[in-house]
Amino acid sequence: MTIDKQLKRAARELAAREGISYTAARRRLAAEPEAVVSAPLTPAPSAAGTDQDLTPPRLYSIARAVCATDCDGTAHPGVLCRPWRPEDSKAAQLEVQRAARLPIGRAGELCNRFEPPTATYPEGSFFARDAIWLLDLVYAMLTDQHPEFRPDRAELRAAVEADDQAPVDAVMEPLDRAAARLMTKVPEQWWGEVKPQLDAYADVVDTDYREILTWQEADDRDAVGRLVDKWRRRWTKSRNMNGYMEAPGVLWLAPKSWLDDLLVQQHGGHGYGARIRLTDGRPAIVYAAEWSEAGAPVAYRVRELEPGQYGNAGKLIPSFRDELVAHDQVAGELEDMA
Repeated sequence: MTIDKQLKRAARELAAREGISYTAARRRLAAEPEAVVSAPLTPAPSAAGTDQDLTPPRLYSIARAVCATDCDGTAHPGVLCRPWRPEDSKAAQLEVQRAARLPIGRAGELCNRFEPPTATYPEGSFFARDAIWLLDLVYAMLTDQHPEFRPDRAELRAAVEADDQAPVDAVMEPLDRAAARLMTKVPEQWWGEVKPQLDAYADVVDTDYREILTWQEADDRDAVGRLVDKWRRRWTKSRNMNGYMEAPGVLWLAPKSWLDDLLVQQHGGHGYGARIRLTDGRPAIVYAAEWSEAGAPVAYRVRELEPGQYGNAGKLIPSFRDELVAHDQVAGELEDMA
């Protein structure tokens, strides 16, 4: 069905619904360029009752102004609500807006904050930035499976309007903590627990046929669908530059460091790369932090510092063996020790 026919059908439905003339309905639709195509194609029985045709999309108008948080649609009958989004804030900087966006946006802002450009990588580390979409997917899975992790819209709006990342981080903290507990730097845990969870979530998204009620749900569903498509492609084998068939895989280590550094900034502790001394006197370097539902880290995954050899002679370098130590087994950072 062409756009002109869709407009005519939408005008007839609007005229019948609101008791106005067809001409007035066409003028109203023409005056509201923000009308959107909603209601996906659904099978409808034909006149004979045997064959099934697709019902064409319908046009619905969207409210011009952002609706109040508790808007139920009664203030603008026949028009879809316009829920507030971080990008609707005119007072907040772009960085603050990105830090409040879900499912896509916050992960990229954390990468910009904790993987800043360097002389070697003027646009930031390529390897780290290639993992942004993975944290986006984790955020999407957690908010879908655990709605309690989704930030309250009114609180998030107030935090964004304050034009400060600190209140935004405070509102997002339950979600960030859940993501930090899920993400890992332990290969056995990644392959045995985290990847299967993301595979199962991808299957759920691919078979999600729930009715889309708002245009924002349609946008979010499309964004999550693109993330799942990227996840699928990363595990699909293709021929590499050497002629071998292999899957590109996922760079899953970097997001854990961003989340740890973020929560350490808020609650103290030792972030990724901190050189510490354990209570038994051994020097070590922090590889990752373990988090509970509140407060500072409850444990650290560390690598013991050992005397280097050959070109590293006289230096302390981390071993390749990870060790989990409790928070109370850390005496302090090496710079603070006598």
